[in-house]
Amino acid sequence: MDTIHHIAVQVGNIKETSEWYKTQYDVKVVYEDETWALLQFSNVALALVLPNQHPPHFAIVSENADHYGTLNTHRDGTASVYIQDPAGNHIEMIQLDGKN
Repeated sequence: MDTIHHIAVQVGNIKETSEWYKTQYDVKVVYEDETWALLQFSNVALALVLPNQHPPHFAIVSENADHYGTLNTHRDGTASVYIQDPAGNHIEMIQLDGKN
């Protein structure tokens, strides 16, 4: 069964917003640089992204992510492709490292 990996929201300042989430909630920083951050909650991750880098989206981990298009490998070892549902919502289809 496919799973929700993260929800991505656009922010103006990654560091400032990441610090706010870290002081407000019990989260683990999985990755952070000047262009995006991934914060892990107990049940799902929250990605903080810059508006010029990524669209707001949610991400699904699927063993068959490559079915949706050519996967692009990222710095964190994941591979993904962006698609849209019929309503125009952006979805990132992810295959975790070792699966692409």
